[in-house]
Amino acid sequence: MSITSTQQGVITEAEFAKVVIIKSNGALVPARPVADDERRDYEIHIRRHFLESLAMQLKTARRLRLHGRSRMLQINFRVKPPLVSDDRLWYFLAYFDMKTMRFMDPVFLVPSRFLHQHALHGVGRGAIQLQFKASMEASANDKWSPDRLTLEELGARILQILKQLEGQAGASRQAADLLAMNRLVWLRPATVRKSRVRRVA
Repeated sequence: MSITSTQQGVITEAEFAKVVIIKSNGALVPARPVADDERRDYEIHIRRHFLESLAMQLKTARRLRLHGRSRMLQINFRVKPPLVSDDRLWYFLAYFDMKTMRFMDPVFLVPSRFLHQHALHGVGRGAIQLQFKASMEASANDKWSPDRLTLEELGARILQILKQLEGQAGASRQAADLLAMNRLVWLRPATVRKSRVRRVA
């Protein structure tokens, strides 16, 4: 007998939550949605900060593939349309070693817009097929390299993303508050038009 894909999901989701909490020193709170019909395994927010949250979809593999001398993390998965991309939806992709019972470095944290654009593998049987294929070697310089992390860096990176989202939301709210004010007059500096100088021969 072997571990099923469902069991793999349970194991890796629990490990992900453990790593996120520990590596953020308890600052991050990963919560499972009641219904997973929007392709998210966790909603993560900063403790005591409820304004912004990050939706996280986990995709893992139990083995690596060899491409020449390079170890490759390849994860194929299917998504029912429509394919939703959002700044608050991210993918965590990793190799889980069953012997050591942990994720192995590097892991990948990829925004959904980028992954959906670059991992699209085809459409068939009523589903969109995606293939993530990245090198695990330290010397790799492929399109997924900017999204490589160590487990030590995972908590800090998620915190950084959430704080950026909070900053963007705060700026949007300030603009909305200004637009909602009565008798507000917008002023802008006058622009001076430069006259064209025609040369006379």
